[in-house]
Amino acid sequence: MKLKKIVAVTGLLFTAVLLNAQETIKKKDSVIAIKPEKKEPLFEVKFSGFIRHDAVFDSRQTVDVREAAVVLWGKDVDFDTNGKDRNSASKFQMLNVLSRAGVKVNAPDVLGAKTAGFLEGDFFGNAEGGINEFRLRHAYITLDWKKSQLGIGQFWHPLTIPEMFPGVVNFSGGAPYMPYNRNPQIRFTQKLNAHFNLMIAAVSQRDFTSNTAPYRNSSIPSAHVQVNYKNKDVLVGLAGHFEQIRPKTGSGLANDFSNERLNSVSVMAYGRFETKPMTIKAEAMYGENATSFIMLGGYVGYTPTSGPGLETYSTMATQSFWIDLTGKTKKIIPGFFAGFSQNDGATNPISGKAVAYGFSNMVGGIAASGNTTTRTINYIYRLAPRIEVPIKNLKFGLEAEYSAAEWGNADNSGRAVSNLNLIGTWRVVFATVLKF
Repeated sequence: MKLKKIVAVTGLLFTAVLLNAQETIKKKDSVIAIKPEKKEPLFEVKFSGFIRHDAVFDSRQTVDVREAAVVLWGKDVDFDTNGKDRNSASKFQMLNVLSRAGVKVNAPDVLGAKTAGFLEGDFFGNAEGGINEFRLRHAYITLDWKKSQLGIGQFWHPLTIPEMFPGVVNFSGGAPYMPYNRNPQIRFTQKLNAHFNLMIAAVSQRDFTSNTAPYRNSSIPSAHVQVNYKNKDVLVGLAGHFEQIRPKTGSGLANDFSNERLNSVSVMAYGRFETKPMTIKAEAMYGENATSFIMLGGYVGYTPTSGPGLETYSTMATQSFWIDLTGKTKKIIPGFFAGFSQNDGATNPISGKAVAYGFSNMVGGIAASGNTTTRTINYIYRLAPRIEVPIKNLKFGLEAEYSAAEWGNADNSGRAVSNLNLIGTWRVVFATVLKF
């Protein structure tokens, strides 16, 4: 009996001590709650994109790509035996190939930098026969430190600046008046202070040229340098781009080994200004061999008409200017785009058979006196008023675009010198876009 009482009393005392100790710990605010460790996800994935429908009317035949999804300029006259212009025929098209999807990935920090990647594609295809096929647009990795960024992969060319895109409805954007290109590249951007930034980049060519071999055979990447000033209301900058190509490894009448190369330099100034009623964007560019930017230009090859000799090359110069105005109203947003571009021809024409090369020649627009088709363009311009109606994630856009191109017979520099025709064409675009 005594033993049972001793055990009972001991148990009561032990329980009292535990309760008192627990109360003491609570009072000292020292209770340690053990909770399951919450692990942050290694990767954060966000999907984005849009579904787009375009209805397009053109008043005449145009030089374009992907069934006129992107229009460059009106075709030259093509008279039949009765003097009627075959290219005066109008056309209409509806397309959804501009719809796109992308994914952004935020990854764990690497080397003390925030690490991210962006992958995007659409159904535009990489060639005229590949329309509706899925193609790669962007595949880009960024490492961000406090004052610098390293970017590696395929992204907008450094001259194609996302903050500077005009607000046009037409999918061609500012092309062929602004440089439009995406490239494999390595770029480094450094913040010099609160407002000034410096960018340097090594760039290659892939999707926006009719032939990548001249760029690959040069054995060196293109080089780019750019500086800009940016604050809340102003973005202004100056960019320079150097490129070397080796057009052919064999040329001349006997197709002899050739190490002839062509250097080109392009310079661009740009500005974006936020005012109370509107956003103003403008660019001015002097480009050499600007054909890979979906602009007028290219280069001319000269081959001796008799005897031995290699084909030598001269770059074509292009001047281009554009301005875009976008209103800051909410329900109906007005806008206006104006662009002008001029083909200045080869910078150093020489004697021999002159043949123009480049994307503009392939699609029809630039030629020299020795090409099979010798019609070339001296200048182009575009005027395009528009309105847009955004409703949550849905947006309707209507644009009337007038474009003109002066065609003529080419000399050995690629300039039109005779039989000139100014060809004008209207394009009306109605676009519906649902963003996600």
